[in-house]
Amino acid sequence: MDLMGEANARADEGEDIIHMEVGQPATPAPLAARERARVALANDRLGYTEALGLPELRERIACYYSERYGVSVTPERIVVTAGSSAGFVLVFLALLDPGAALALPSPGYPCYRQILKALAVTPALIATGAHGRWMPSAADVERMSGVDGVLVASPNNPTGTMAVGTRLKELAETCRRKSLWLISDEIYHGLEYDAPAETALQAWDEAVVVNSFSKYFSMTGWRVGWLVVPDGLVRPIERLAQNLYISPPADQGRLCSQPGAPA
Repeated sequence: MDLMGEANARADEGEDIIHMEVGQPATPAPLAARERARVALANDRLGYTEALGLPELRERIACYYSERYGVSVTPERIVVTAGSSAGFVLVFLALLDPGAALALPSPGYPCYRQILKALAVTPALIATGAHGRWMPSAADVERMSGVDGVLVASPNNPTGTMAVGTRLKELAETCRRKSLWLISDEIYHGLEYDAPAETALQAWDEAVVVNSFSKYFSMTGWRVGWLVVPDGLVRPIERLAQNLYISPPADQGRLCSQPGAPA
């Protein structure tokens, strides 16, 4: 973000800047969402929403999991958040006490580590390499001790690699056997080449999923993301959301559309 601020300042001075500092899609938000936002600005109140998100959006996201992945998720398990960043804060607070440790892939998204440190949780880095396609494995988790959960991102930021074959299933089975939380960062789903990404929910219904409208739907500035959590985590996360964020942005209502369309 510091680099982006400097780049923007240079652009304001007339320099020709190629932005490579943040994951900003080159395309704008979907036309349908922009049109519905325009109508809402003219006609709607756009006040507080519910802490877990608008019910119609939660229902539509649940349908999306059935359509895209063939996974059955109830709307009650969906938590709409003020971007995926707020989602990570809520998940880490709900799952991890101060002094806990969470296993993370390295290289990985730097904000994982910084959010955890701010919450007095230790980031336990899993060094990845070309031999494992830059992705944590079940064997890596087996060797670890003193951790309370594992976070995996597929596709990963910054390596771009994915958990292919049985990797996610093996990770899920290891976490289940060792009584560890499995947190799956699925923000880059849809940005794939050889094969579609799999959701961790296909491997384990108790996995915690973090996703966002920012990347695949090109809606970074709208700051709307979502979580899929086990039933027992819904109320704890709702209470945290109420106190930390009040509610997600009112523009989330513009993301709902007719069945069959993603946004």
